[in-house]
Amino acid sequence: MSNDGQPADEALALLAAITDAYERGWQPADLPHLTRRGDESPPELAAAAVLYQARVARAAERAPAHWNGQLDAVAEQYPAQARLAAQVPVPDPRGAAFAAALVAGRAGFLGYQLTELAAEWNRLPRWTLLTAPPSQWPADAAEAGNPTVETDADPKMLNRVRGLLAKAERTDFDQEAEAFTAKAQELMTRYAIDAALLRSRAHQGPTNIRSHRVHLDNPYIKEKVHLLTAIGEANRVRAVWFDDLAIATVVGTPADLAQVDLLFTSLLVQANRTLQSSAGQGRAGARTTAFRKAFLAGFAGRIGQRLREAEARATESAAAAESMAVGDLLPILATTAAAVDTEFERLFPGTRRARARSVDAAGWHAGRAAADDASLSPGARRVGRK
Repeated sequence: MSNDGQPADEALALLAAITDAYERGWQPADLPHLTRRGDESPPELAAAAVLYQARVARAAERAPAHWNGQLDAVAEQYPAQARLAAQVPVPDPRGAAFAAALVAGRAGFLGYQLTELAAEWNRLPRWTLLTAPPSQWPADAAEAGNPTVETDADPKMLNRVRGLLAKAERTDFDQEAEAFTAKAQELMTRYAIDAALLRSRAHQGPTNIRSHRVHLDNPYIKEKVHLLTAIGEANRVRAVWFDDLAIATVVGTPADLAQVDLLFTSLLVQANRTLQSSAGQGRAGARTTAFRKAFLAGFAGRIGQRLREAEARATESAAAAESMAVGDLLPILATTAAAVDTEFERLFPGTRRARARSVDAAGWHAGRAAADDASLSPGARRVGRK
């Protein structure tokens, strides 16, 4: 590589490509995901550039909480690149320090890789703008207030739920995992109903509706989308799938989005655990791709039914606790669904439902059976099993 300043120019061009992509509707987690799916540029380079650009833009002080949450997730996935980005001085107006960090030492990226990655990101088309881009952020922390706080989602409640689901995923005992999952579901469902009641009684303005993207990786991406959609539909969250990008966008209240995210992660773990158990027990066909895809499709369909049943039971329980008829509570909850529909149609007016596909029958039935075994609420009997 030459010593005429070209690496610095390439580094600055890469940072500029990130800034421009954000203005066209892309977000921090999108860029490493797209790079990881391609075969031209290393995702580690993408992560380092995204994290350093965030420091240049002072995202920690100015960006919305969900934006910084994405940056935290990138840093967690790519710790070495996070350390690299944190060590480069800011400001670095000529890009020399950033370029030197990228091409030296263990990073060892090549100049042409910076150029190619910038070109990839510059080719990204304009996409749905889900939140204000950096050009519209407050100029400083004082104007931004506290960017780490998202309204409508109690951080303490979410931390309790995360802790319960983490315990469920670590334990080797199915009954213990079900107990932790059941308690988490109880907390999340009741919180969503209580939040809707509080908004109604306080005569607050329009329901706070947000949207964010979910990035999915192989294998069995489409089957994972079915599970995500089933969970969303049971929790007043709508989802749209972009097949060529392997990205779904979900729309709902912050609390409901958090509920869907946590349930999706936990139920994927449960489904994969049962799949591995079926293969380990020598079940006929359990190691085939057709069986596994059908298993996840059956699991998703049955989970959707069970979640809707759990939602109905939780609504009845909440109505009884409030000494009101279920019929009086349902219109309050319907306002949330209506607000979600309105925002979804605004963002994605041209969506269409995907057509169903044929699947392996044995795998489909096995998936539904596994969904019946996934405990969702305390004290509820398993459906369809004797």
